[in-house]
Amino acid sequence: MTPLVIAHRGDSAHRPENTKVAFVSALEVGAELVEFDVQLTRDGEPVVLHDAAVDRTTDGHGRLADLTLREVRALSAGYPARFGSAYAGEKVPTLAEVLALLRGRARALIEIKAESVGADGRDGVEAITVAAVRKAGVEDGAALISFDHRALLRCRELAPEIVRGHLFLRAAVGEALALSREAGCEIVLPEKGMLSDEMRERAREAGLKLATWVVDDEAELPGLARFELYGIGTNRPGPMLEALRETA
Repeated sequence: MTPLVIAHRGDSAHRPENTKVAFVSALEVGAELVEFDVQLTRDGEPVVLHDAAVDRTTDGHGRLADLTLREVRALSAGYPARFGSAYAGEKVPTLAEVLALLRGRARALIEIKAESVGADGRDGVEAITVAAVRKAGVEDGAALISFDHRALLRCRELAPEIVRGHLFLRAAVGEALALSREAGCEIVLPEKGMLSDEMRERAREAGLKLATWVVDDEAELPGLARFELYGIGTNRPGPMLEALRETA
């Protein structure tokens, strides 16, 4: 089977990650799934940013949780450390903006960052994210993914109709699959170093789709073929799609 290409934070090798220009570029090269991160500002607004702080990818400083939406939107999200001033006009997008951009064009894999997961699940990032997905009308075109098990359990309760996926950096095969099933996930997403024949077989037996991340070198694809992956997360969706077409 040919895995789907998941544009990790958009076309993030060539455009500033988690920005609209990165997502547009991912669509232009043909990505069918686009992954991005959601966190909350100080005033509880969901925005698309990976780090807990804005320092790395914007021209600002400080923790996202300490900044209001207005303060965050005043920053340039052009990732100046990597791209200089080429994308200085890019802003940190809201979740609503990204969902509107992708609607009907690609499936959204929304990573709920552990940094925004709090003690209150009823009014927390999970509920706010689910509400945004429903308001955008993309329940069938989105999946909620996270490393945080609590977040996925809450998503299962809040929105059982929206697909869920469990991310893992390091975990035993049995633990990863058990936690994924407990959260009612359809997809399990271990980091590529976790992949094994045992993971493939047991995921299949559990009825879970197997995806992995981050694969940026086309030379890795032949070695990954035996895992029968549903999807591959990459910062280079264009070259990866081309490589998969050539080997199909």
